Amino acid sequence: MRRIGQGRTAEIYEYPSNQIMKLYHADFPTEAVQNEFRITEAVFQKGLPVPQARLFKDDVSRKGIIFERIEGNTMLSLMIQKPALIEELSRQMAVCHHSLHVQQDDEGTLPTQKQILTGAIRNTSLLSEEDKTQVINYMSALPERKQICHGDFHPDNVMLNETKDRYWVIDWMTGMSGDPAGDVARSWVILMSGTLPEDTDPAVHKGFELARNVMLNHYIQHYIQISGISRQEFEAWILPVAAARLDERLPAVEADQLIKLVQDRIRLLK
Repeated sequence: MRRIGQGRTAEIYEYPSNQIMKLYHADFPTEAVQNEFRITEAVFQKGLPVPQARLFKDDVSRKGIIFERIEGNTMLSLMIQKPALIEELSRQMAVCHHSLHVQQDDEGTLPTQKQILTGAIRNTSLLSEEDKTQVINYMSALPERKQICHGDFHPDNVMLNETKDRYWVIDWMTGMSGDPAGDVARSWVILMSGTLPEDTDPAVHKGFELARNVMLNHYIQHYIQISGISRQEFEAWILPVAAARLDERLPAVEADQLIKLVQDRIRLLK
């Protein structure tokens, strides 16, 4: 098979019959792959714009999922290739994100937002037990909702066709039900602190850094405008989603930035 993409958790290969195989790294937990397959099936059945997950492969040394193949480019690659489109694409990203949030997980098939965040916060080794307890106690007072949330929504997880009039949201491993404001806060944290892989072309790195603030501002402003949520509602979730992100395999510079953000916000609680 020919490799056509790669990320921090998996590689993407061409597969027969207009499909792709997402092949996870050998040390990646089987349960996480199974969760992505199950969650992707659930949101696809709701009619959301996601590629169909067709087969879970566990008969090889590395676990994988066969997906229908989507032809197009990620929003991130388009922003880097065509900086003049950043504002337009950032607003389109907000529209896409909101289209997920209008759907509810009434059946209770997805993990809940607070369950996922609590588990990650408890599991991180980068915060003290006292800090973890404060963040979890703070989060307990935030809204309980059942909207569909992606949990990792950023421009590299949104694909557009050539005419830019159709999009698909990929990578549903962290899909959950919860408060859309928390999902937007997660996107803000990723866009604010996220780094590209170390082997990324220097020109792409430079383009990403130049695009970051413009992207953030237009995405957040447009999401607030079309959804009716307030800036205060999404900012209330920044502390727990930033703390939960510390449980991920982050580059040191990104982890340090998030630790400072979390500790600064914990001090404001006192």
